[in-house]
Amino acid sequence: MCFQYYLNPKPLDYYQYTLYFLYMKIVRFLKPVVFLFECMKLMVISTILIIQGDEPGLLIKIILAAPGALFPIMALFIWLDTGRYREYLPLFTAGKCIGIFLLLGWFIASRQVTMSGKTLEFAVFAEVILLCGDSLSLGAVLLINKEVKKLSVMEEKE
Repeated sequence: MCFQYYLNPKPLDYYQYTLYFLYMKIVRFLKPVVFLFECMKLMVISTILIIQGDEPGLLIKIILAAPGALFPIMALFIWLDTGRYREYLPLFTAGKCIGIFLLLGWFIASRQVTMSGKTLEFAVFAEVILLCGDSLSLGAVLLINKEVKKLSVMEEKE
């Protein structure tokens, strides 16, 4: 009975390991993508704020865009050393959730302005792009967070 395994061995299942390594490659690819998206988002928002208005209010608009610089900085540090900065992943996730809800609220409010007679086609398109990008960025950060938790559990076992 105990020698039955040796007489009829089952083939090894390499499929699980292949999926794990593909998952690791995807997560490794997502880190710079999140960083680049956050940089592009900051540049677009800053450019829109600066181009849009008058010269005396320029400093105020730069001050409004400055807190958005935290997300590219956090994404950069998470990309460079995820293990060291993993404590900031929940903060990044919470910030992304707040940003998505604020964009969603702004999207609803701007639709009310559009319905009242003003045409804001480009603004609506930009809002949809930012909302989709932030949603995908949140999904990527959640995958990165899941991978970091798995690695930390494996480190604790050792």
